[in-house]
Amino acid sequence: MKKLFKTLLVIVIVLAVLIISAVAIVYFRMSAQVRSFDKTPVDVGQVADGVYNGISKTDLVKVEVQVTVSGGMIENIVILKHECGRGGPANKIVEDMVDRNDVEVDAVSGATMSSEVIKDAVRNALRAGTL
Repeated sequence: MKKLFKTLLVIVIVLAVLIISAVAIVYFRMSAQVRSFDKTPVDVGQVADGVYNGISKTDLVKVEVQVTVSGGMIENIVILKHECGRGGPANKIVEDMVDRNDVEVDAVSGATMSSEVIKDAVRNALRAGTL
């Protein structure tokens, strides 16, 4: 009985180490992807009036947005696609961007990675309309 218990304990420990390692690898890889985004601010005043689409993706989060600009102001941001794990709460970040007329707003607590991918997609959309 003790031998069976020890064997099961070793199996559980090995599985736990493998799972923790896999999660750590994915987290650090995604963090590196987010750090590699071009975070150069976009001057909305230099973006022509229009509707622009932007895409950004990492291994775990994929975002597609549609940004409407009029008179040097972000009029609207629509999230067309947001594939994420638990990052759904990050969707509300677009309200802050519209309110402040700026992409560089604080990330949503608990959904930092998704927030950063959304911001990158919006930057990419705005860059498409830069004069």
